[in-house]
Amino acid sequence: MILLVGGGIFAYGGQQNIPMQIIKNQPVGQNNPLSPPRPWYIIQDDYVLTLPAFEDDFTLELRDANDTVVYSTYLPAGTTQVVLPSTLSGSFELRLVPFFATYYYRGYIDL
Repeated sequence: MILLVGGGIFAYGGQQNIPMQIIKNQPVGQNNPLSPPRPWYIIQDDYVLTLPAFEDDFTLELRDANDTVVYSTYLPAGTTQVVLPSTLSGSFELRLVPFFATYYYRGYIDL
């Protein structure tokens, strides 16, 4: 079950919330995009990720502790669910990188 409270999505049962934060690749003051007004979450249910439908195309990346990309996939606009390979195991930095942007979203995931 999923509950929306004050702009946050909370999951119950075997699901986990992955809080996402915006990371800007530009120095402060150079027309940086604004951070989202509220924090948002990706919901993890084992190897299935549920995310909000975005109007842009994204690349989803999983990076290990050495900042090496161990998994990457293209997410077309409107994608709301991703199934990760069950062969992945461990802790990863999860990045959602919009095409042609100077920022990305970051969270952390355990598989």
